[in-house]
Amino acid sequence: MAVLVALGATVLLGCGTSGRTLRDPAPGATAPPRSSPTSRPANQVLPDNAVIRPAGFSLSSVQWPADGPIPRSSTCAGADSSPQLILSGAPEGTAELLLVATDTAAPTRARWIVAGIAPTATDIPAGTIPDGAVAVINATGSAAWSGPCPRTAPISFQIQAFALPRISGLTATSTQSAVDAAIAGAIASVTLRGTAAP
Repeated sequence: MAVLVALGATVLLGCGTSGRTLRDPAPGATAPPRSSPTSRPANQVLPDNAVIRPAGFSLSSVQWPADGPIPRSSTCAGADSSPQLILSGAPEGTAELLLVATDTAAPTRARWIVAGIAPTATDIPAGTIPDGAVAVINATGSAAWSGPCPRTAPISFQIQAFALPRISGLTATSTQSAVDAAIAGAIASVTLRGTAAP
């Protein structure tokens, strides 16, 4: 019996406190939410066709500053040839790069489509496409660049580069639906926009 009493006393002593008391929480206070540095908020829903731009993936041009004036040589008022382009930082897992140019007011009518670009491609001189690439017939019925042609008001125009995880198989005569299917599978994209004045 003496052993049991001593054991009980030991347990009670082990359950002692530091002498400090906890304060009641302020009215309406709640515990802070648990977070993870790699998780996104539960209410942030990305669309199925969302394309993420990874750091380092870029499309630029010495002739055409981002959101700036499009060179006259790339419009119908000039030579109407594709601008010089610089690609860099294609994300890991890219098998092919695809370029598509459109008038932003008519984004479903491509004005230039170039497929089969190697992910290692960097500088694309004006008026050319990279070795091994193929120009696809666009909405104008031609595979050639068809740049902006402003008559009375400025036109917003863009070139998009899509990083594809597999070879697209697009050819010069591929349909727009085949191009759209390739774009739908892109793992990343970047856009160069500009404005052409009359």
